[in-house]
Amino acid sequence: MLGAYYVISRARQYVGMNGVPAPLSVGALNDYLAAYGEQYARDEFDEVIFALDDEFRDRWAEKNKPVEK
Repeated sequence: MLGAYYVISRARQYVGMNGVPAPLSVGALNDYLAAYGEQYARDEFDEVIFALDDEFRDRWAEKNKPVEK
């Protein structure tokens, strides 16, 4: 599933002046599954991919937190 997450995250959109990573969309997962097929139960697949994405975005936010003066 890590490989799937890598491929799916290539479709990520970034928003705002700081280029904040937007959450992955269900459409991006659907596009991946249409191209590569389902190897896992869909509910488990979605849960893992979205959990990995949440972790990525949490780490990004922590790393890019504004400096307090």
